[in-house]
Amino acid sequence: MNNVVLVVDDNAANIFALSTMLRQMGFEVDEAASGVEAINLSCHKNYRLILMDYLMPEMDGIQAIKQIQFIMKGQECPVFIGLSATLDEDVTATFQKVGVDYLMEKPVRAEQLKEMLDQIGISVTGEEEDSPGEEIDMANVLSEIEGLNYEKGIDLMAGSVGNYMKVLKVCVGNIRENEVALDSMKDTGQMRGFALHFHSLKGIFLNIGADELAGQSKALEMAAKEERVDYVESNLDGYMGRVERFARQIQAAWDHYASFRSETIRGGEVSGSEFASQLEELKQHIEDFEYIEITEMLDQMLAGCRDEKREGLQEISDAIQAFDYDLALEAWERLESSL
Repeated sequence: MNNVVLVVDDNAANIFALSTMLRQMGFEVDEAASGVEAINLSCHKNYRLILMDYLMPEMDGIQAIKQIQFIMKGQECPVFIGLSATLDEDVTATFQKVGVDYLMEKPVRAEQLKEMLDQIGISVTGEEEDSPGEEIDMANVLSEIEGLNYEKGIDLMAGSVGNYMKVLKVCVGNIRENEVALDSMKDTGQMRGFALHFHSLKGIFLNIGADELAGQSKALEMAAKEERVDYVESNLDGYMGRVERFARQIQAAWDHYASFRSETIRGGEVSGSEFASQLEELKQHIEDFEYIEITEMLDQMLAGCRDEKREGLQEISDAIQAFDYDLALEAWERLESSL
């Protein structure tokens, strides 16, 4: 039976969290960062299940679902799970109008997802795996981050410290992107644009257990939607300052984790033939957009190489952290040609 799932969300942290859970449950997972991308993927592959975010730029989840249903007319349509950070009556009714009766509020917990799949009648065949690096105790470092309930965040990732740290790393990039966008919009008064970025930040903070910042983001999102310009302008600088401090602390925690883990798995430098074999395997993971496998392999390879090889691998890693797989392949080709 088809065991392929599509996760659609404009928030990279949400995609990573959901994809990680689903892969550990035994599913093959494709990812789409927009409704348009989801439609394009659905034209070429039949999905058993699609998890669709409600609010996205350019094309929202409802429009994307309608288009996919049209494309699949006469064929077996995938089961849709509607996702939203706010499942109020309006959002619920809107999903139900297009035939989506399975709804989940973000952030999604692994246990809740299993229960939903059971309700739908989709069996979970995989086993949850311990993430490499689980032995690293991050409690002291994470407890110093202002406004972060790390225990809640780890619980959202089914108790996996390793996967939680990877979500935090992805979140830093997402936060930076939204910060840049908000800063560029300061003098424009474009409240709709502000609302989208506040919404995105709200989702990021909910996903990692930063409830206070999520609440502040929601208040600003609602003010922007209601065109309360004075409220947005008077609170924006203070809010962005808190977000920036938070992002710096998260980055510092990740650096600590990555350094500690690198020392834990570090061994002797690998041979040229072994490195070439690992490099070919890495390329396949990049071409298949397998984020978890890529990051795990890069950690392993970085711990066993030096100098030019290490610089090339770090360039690939930087591209992957930005979810730019084309750039990662270009970096891979430069590294491969230098050997």
